[in-house]
Amino acid sequence: MRFAWLLPAIAVAASCRCGEELTELEADIAVEPAAIDFGPSAVAIEAQAGLTVGNRGTGRLTLSARIEPEGQGFGVESMPEDVAAGQASDAVVRFTPASRGAVAADLVLASNDPDTPELRVPLSGQGGPPHLTIVPSPIDLGTVNQGVGASVAVHLRNDGLDVLLLQGAALDDGGAFTLDAASLPTSVASGGEVTVTVALSPSADHAALLDEDGLLHDRLVVTHAEGEEAALVIAEVNLAPVAVAVELVTRRDVVKVGVGTAVTIDGSETADPEGDPFTFAWAVTERPLTSVAAPIGQGQPTTRVTPDVVGAYRVVLRATDDRGAYSDADVEILPRDLSVVLRWLTGAGAACRAYTDVECAGMTETQRRQLCCGQSDLDLHLIRPSGALGDYGTCPAGCTGEQCAELVDDNAATCRQTGGDCAYANRAPEWGTLGRVDDPRLDVDDVRGDGPEIVSIDGPEDGTYRVVAHYCLDRIGEATLATIEILEEGVVVHTTAPEPLIEGDAWTAATLVRSAGAWQIVAPAGIVDAAPAGLCSQ
Repeated sequence: MRFAWLLPAIAVAASCRCGEELTELEADIAVEPAAIDFGPSAVAIEAQAGLTVGNRGTGRLTLSARIEPEGQGFGVESMPEDVAAGQASDAVVRFTPASRGAVAADLVLASNDPDTPELRVPLSGQGGPPHLTIVPSPIDLGTVNQGVGASVAVHLRNDGLDVLLLQGAALDDGGAFTLDAASLPTSVASGGEVTVTVALSPSADHAALLDEDGLLHDRLVVTHAEGEEAALVIAEVNLAPVAVAVELVTRRDVVKVGVGTAVTIDGSETADPEGDPFTFAWAVTERPLTSVAAPIGQGQPTTRVTPDVVGAYRVVLRATDDRGAYSDADVEILPRDLSVVLRWLTGAGAACRAYTDVECAGMTETQRRQLCCGQSDLDLHLIRPSGALGDYGTCPAGCTGEQCAELVDDNAATCRQTGGDCAYANRAPEWGTLGRVDDPRLDVDDVRGDGPEIVSIDGPEDGTYRVVAHYCLDRIGEATLATIEILEEGVVVHTTAPEPLIEGDAWTAATLVRSAGAWQIVAPAGIVDAAPAGLCSQ
């Protein structure tokens, strides 16, 4: 029981008998505890401690309080002005350390106790210091897959008793792990924290850094005004398969082809450095806006992609092992240096315009071909310097048409069709240097519809070339508007105005001058002549 001595005093006062001579009433101060030690406290943060002031005397105790010496961070929060005989009251003293270090003072209680006019209660305490704790420690990223990576938020906590001045953080090695410590330098209040991030994106280069257990090690060192703290950084690395993707024949990762030419991409040289099983996934990640080209052979070591629109394509192989680590390899499919595209549209006055797309879709195939638009056949011609429209040449005796039109150079010396006009009857003539490197090619031939027809050529001889559109066959009376588009490395550099054509017209749409490896497009001549006889019957 607190102040157990109070009870007898009360009993004595209560047993007083009338008529007896009374002694003078006097106060008698008592304080618990006799001394207060605040211990370590946060700098600039107030702490409080309680004490009890009791009166063991027979008279009312009056008192006042002060701190001596002042300026040590101690103060009186609350103190009773008087205490009745035999009673006790609570008081509160505060401590707000201004800086680090130990301090002391006295709580001085002045009272009307005749025996103890001043009672001193020793006060003591100390401010700070701060203390840095790195959480977690060690910093374990677990198993980290190549291609996926991982990161850990590291908390720099101040669980000390003063402001912590963090100056910086760094990795001892930095050969594999990375550190984001953009929040430093900074100050952290007592009880606060700041976060940095340790990350790992494994690569094949890290294989040499692994220990015998397949672990990567480093050390995070954090410096502050009081010194430094460090934590081990560790991770288990799962290396990915090393993805390899090349064009099957050339073994290159960049190829140039025309529209409609299938490109086979080989990923069979892909291997996993740890011997883990892995899978293949193919994707076309870049392609022209209107293209729908997609890989054929998904999940297989090889795939085939066929460009369907003039432009650049990127085909990506992602090899992923059974634990989720992956790496990518890609092949670029680029357009040839120059592409010429012919499209056509039935004129507004054609009789077939009377039928809507919905009506045509409900017809039989025969009815559509007799009544609906899209039955015309236009041909695109690219004519070499000194060549002539309709100069198709001939495929040498003993050679097949497939051999004369093949893309590879297997039969370059024996089975090549010359001629100065690249068109439907001479789809891949031999021009310039022996071999396909500089030859033109009719990539797309449309015999019924609205195009496109596409001719492409790569790095040809210097000279003047002509682009001609020929209205070969009008099956149902379709006056047609033809348009020529010219692209350099997949980029449109010229588009003609629509030219009205009828069957038999040969329209010279553009003249192209090749000089010193560059093209100059001459304004379309706009010349429409009658085509030579038999131009589209070979």
